[in-house]
Amino acid sequence: MPDFSIDTINTPDTTLQSVVPTSVIRFEGEPLAQLPHNESWIFGVVFVLFIVFIFSLNRSYSWIEDSLKNIAKVKTRNSLFSKTTVEEYQSRFLLVLFSVGVITLYLYLTFYPSIIINLKVYALLFLSSLLYLFLKQKLSQMVAYTFLNKELFKIGSENFYNTLSFLGILLFPLLILKIYFYDGLNVKLFDTLALIFTFSALIFLTVKYFQIFYRKILDFFHILLYLCTLEILPLIGMYQVYKWIIKEF
Repeated sequence: MPDFSIDTINTPDTTLQSVVPTSVIRFEGEPLAQLPHNESWIFGVVFVLFIVFIFSLNRSYSWIEDSLKNIAKVKTRNSLFSKTTVEEYQSRFLLVLFSVGVITLYLYLTFYPSIIINLKVYALLFLSSLLYLFLKQKLSQMVAYTFLNKELFKIGSENFYNTLSFLGILLFPLLILKIYFYDGLNVKLFDTLALIFTFSALIFLTVKYFQIFYRKILDFFHILLYLCTLEILPLIGMYQVYKWIIKEF
């Protein structure tokens, strides 16, 4: 009878070593570039800004329309907000927050790609901008009440925040384009347009200040002093604060 023991059967070599290659080829993947549109927090911020803008626009449309119609005029009614409801106050406040958020994010992205962008730094920049506006408002109020009258200050203050709001509205489309169409040539074009809008807003605001406050030759020097000490120098200082926050955090 044949012997079928396992010792006498010649089986092929089917060990794991003969089936699987002994060496594994590895490929190192490249990390995803930190482009603005790849950052989820930027999408979240832009989405929130858009919602705030739509909400405030829906409630303050008549105010925006009235501001555009009277863009070259100076309001002289006794009470600046005599026809302004509480709802419109809230809408204007939201529109200012929207504009500060847009301008802050746009300025933050101008430092890219030499920095790593993150939500923490943007939040600090945003809060610093709000603090700057608050301190500027209080300091301007003290100076204006000393050299001017209360009603003129209210008119000038309204024109400042109107200009800030319209600048934010103009920069918002550029911000979206800069985020989602980030390219060397595109960014230069967007930044050039942003500079044109910004300098146009500053020139417009300066002209409005002269329309509001200029009454005699001495007022000319008061206005120039005000612009230098409470507008230009604080902006330069705020830019340095921006650079410090970005560097340290």
